[in-house]
Amino acid sequence: MKATQHTRSHPARGNTLVGMFVGLVLGVAIAAAVVWYMKRVETPFASRAAPAPQNVAPGSQPIPLPGKPGEAAPENRFQFYDILPGKADAVPQAPSATTPAPAASTSAAPVKLHYLQAGAFSDPQEADNLKAALAMKGMEAHVQQVMVQGSTFFRLRLGPYKKIDEASGIRAKLAQQGVETLLINAEE
Repeated sequence: MKATQHTRSHPARGNTLVGMFVGLVLGVAIAAAVVWYMKRVETPFASRAAPAPQNVAPGSQPIPLPGKPGEAAPENRFQFYDILPGKADAVPQAPSATTPAPAASTSAAPVKLHYLQAGAFSDPQEADNLKAALAMKGMEAHVQQVMVQGSTFFRLRLGPYKKIDEASGIRAKLAQQGVETLLINAEE
């Protein structure tokens, strides 16, 4: 038995290159046709004359919109800008007949407030990191910047708490979670 060899001719050789070339030519032709069509058709974003406002009475001028070039700035409509810090002092309203007068306190003793200090850092980033860790544990803290003997420190405090029992309970809860705090007493 003789082994026969079959020789194949490769008529498909080069078809990939021809197919890519034909696809490229067709793509360019389609893109050119789309551009030609778009230039021939009126664009929907073309500037047109502004339509007349429908709610303006005949013979009256329309109200100009604020912020157009060349127009004066609109008047200050909000008064709270005038009472911001550095502008002017806020004037409290006089109590009316329906507003109850504040109760007069018999003792002028200051109210004691309690804070929990979780740390004091020279780097504000460290204070923010601990603040974020406390937030993940459900505790809201605030960072306070202070100067001590010419150095800047960033205190991380929780509170204020009016009752020492409340502050102590939260302090115990934080200690169980591995956060040591100092109890700070302050007067209001």
